[in-house]
Formats: sequence, structure tokens, C-alpha cells
Amino acid sequence: GRTVANIEEMLESDNVLGFVGVIGTPNNFAIRPITDDACVPQLLNLSGFPFWGDPANYPWTVGNILNYVTETNVWCEAIVDEFGEGATVAGLFANNDFGKTYQQTLKGCAGIDLIAEELHDPAAPDVTNEMTTLASSGAEVFVAGTTGAFCPQSVGVMAATPWRPRFYMSYTCNNLPAFFTPVKDAAALLQSQGSGVRMANYSKVCGDPQFDDDPAILLTKLVLDEYSDVTCADGSYSGGVFFAQIIEDIIRAASELPGGINRVNVMKATWNLDTTNGNNFVETLRLDGVNDAYITEGAQLQEVQVINDQLTFTPVSEIFDFEGQGGSFGR
Repeated sequence: GRTVANIEEMLESDNVLGFVGVIGTPNNFAIRPITDDACVPQLLNLSGFPFWGDPANYPWTVGNILNYVTETNVWCEAIVDEFGEGATVAGLFANNDFGKTYQQTLKGCAGIDLIAEELHDPAAPDVTNEMTTLASSGAEVFVAGTTGAFCPQSVGVMAATPWRPRFYMSYTCNNLPAFFTPVKDAAALLQSQGSGVRMANYSKVCGDPQFDDDPAILLTKLVLDEYSDVTCADGSYSGGVFFAQIIEDIIRAASELPGGINRVNVMKATWNLDTTNGNNFVETLRLDGVNDAYITEGAQLQEVQVINDQLTFTPVSEIFDFEGQGGSFGR
């Protein structure tokens, strides 16, 4: 694909120190063997697939965003707390590694009965048929392990049915301007009828009114104002600032190692990361390789709500803090 071709082309240059923020599970799977074989850092990729925390086999690759397995376990804990053992769940999952991670993790959750599940083609035009089938299950809980255009679609279709389960959605859908503005009325209806969309968010969302005066978001607004022609109202740009800050921490740490900034030192600094960042709900961010190979290990359940005609996330749980507990892939 285009991602592989771009990576291979850039690796032909002697000036490539590493790569940052490659988006999507398929893209990262495709390039990981290439960058690791070339001993080139592949840092903070934009996929929560658990494979990215595998320093024993792929020491040049590390993720950043919340692991989808951890996210699903947060859902499961909340579901059992609310509905008890044997809670019935229906799930919509993208038919790829991303969606199947949610599916398989839910199947392994103690106390959860996954009574209906539908896989959808990631290239399909819509998921109306799948959602209609799931609605007929009458499950107490619905989970959407999907992303992109299917985020607002699932909200719209749900609102058009009489089914009102507890509704959990992948945090990859948490861009309020992009995904919820088109279905604001539907989201408000679900909220008013006890089926507001809930997500396990790990960071503060630029554009959410509750964070308008938060120091981390104020910095994001300052950066956007000075260096771009977009605002928080156009999308969740705080994630990009967060990524840049972590990379700055890594590069500064690498510069202080013998030999200064080079590929080896960048990875040494990465696997020994110990910093804090106000963009995340769990501000402590640490790595130590085998014992802790995941940077982001905390989240808060939040519900999409319309308050004073503005879309916002309203916290519905305490912060789940798993810092240092993630281990590494396969361990």
C-alpha cells in the first residue's frame, strides 16, 4: 500500500531519525517488520492494538494511545457493576484486527453474555442492517467496536429504533465536532432516554466546553492560533499537541545520553520514559520495556451529552488508573 511505499522511500534517506504517529492498525502492521529490520524507531503509533507493546520481539516499535483490550475491560467492569453477572450484550464490530480485538476481549469478560454480534465490512457504505439485527436482540448493553463514519451512523440508527440499551462506543469516535455534530439531535435523544453514548476516554478533548479553561487545552488553543488556521471547534487537535510533547520529552532525554541524539538513544529514552502530561487523565506516563510496555494506561468513562445546545463529555465514573500494570504483549 501507499504507507509501505512512503516508508520505504523515506528510509532511503540518511536523514530519517524515526517515524511518529502512523495511523491505523493495518498500516502499522505492514510497516513494523520494515522499520524494525532497519533498526529505525517507529514511535507512538495511532492504534490501540496490543501488539505494539512487544519490546522482546519488536524493540523499535511502541504505541501510545489506550490499548483496546484495556478499554474493553473498563467497559466490562462498568457493565457488570451496573447490570450484574450475566449482563446481556450485543456488539457491532469492524471486520478487521481493530474490531476483532474488541470482540475477542468481550468474549473473555467474566460476567458478560455476548448474545448477539455483527461484523461489518470496514468498506461498507453503512451498518443499518447490522444495527437492525442487533436491536432485535433486546440486549441490555450495546457496544460499538468500530470507527470513522460508522460512529455517527450507529448513533443515528440506534435513535431511530425503540431499543434503548446502555451504549458503549470506541474512544476512537471521540472527536465531537467530526462525529457527533452531524447526529447531535440523535445523541441528545439517546441521552434523554437513558442510552447516551459512553466512551472510555483517556485524554481531554479539545473542543469540549468542560475543558475550555484547562491549562493543557489552553496551550493547544495557543498552538493552533499561532501555527495553524484551525481551532478546537474543527476537531480534537489536543492529541497532536500531546504527541509532540511526548516526542520532545524523548528527544531531550536522548540528547543527554552518551552519543547524543541517534536512533539507539531515541529507543533507550523511549523505553525508559518517565514523564507527566496534563492532556491525559492519568498524567503519569512511564515505560520500562518488558514490565511496562504501554504508555497510556488509564481512562474515565464519559457520556456524550448536549448541554445548553453544546456537545460535551460528562464524566460518569472515577478515573481508572492502570499505570504500570499493563506488562507487555504476551506477558
